[in-house]
Amino acid sequence: MVFWGIELRGLLVLGSSIFAMLGVALFAAWSLLSNLTAFLLMFIQNDCRVGFWVRVIDGANFLEGRIIEMGLMNVVLEHVDGHKVIYPNNIFVTRPVMVLKNPPTATKAPTIKRILGPKK
Repeated sequence: MVFWGIELRGLLVLGSSIFAMLGVALFAAWSLLSNLTAFLLMFIQNDCRVGFWVRVIDGANFLEGRIIEMGLMNVVLEHVDGHKVIYPNNIFVTRPVMVLKNPPTATKAPTIKRILGPKK
């Protein structure tokens, strides 16, 4: 079917492609804006600063670390074992965060016990 000299099938493909690109662009813009807004909230609130030990609680799990950098898009935590964790600002603001008075103790490596089989 031709409408004003343009085939309708080509017009539908063009329209759906533009719609898909707009959807991806809006999602990316939402992610960027949410991280920047969270940075402004952290900057104004000023409860967490560089050098503070924090515990970020995420359901039944948690993450402990010292804040070593607070940027526009993420917070960098250094775990007591030396690992660096990059945490997005929007998640850091929406999760409960405990500011710790003392640094946490280092985690021990799990001991593996052999239950079945012959002794060596």
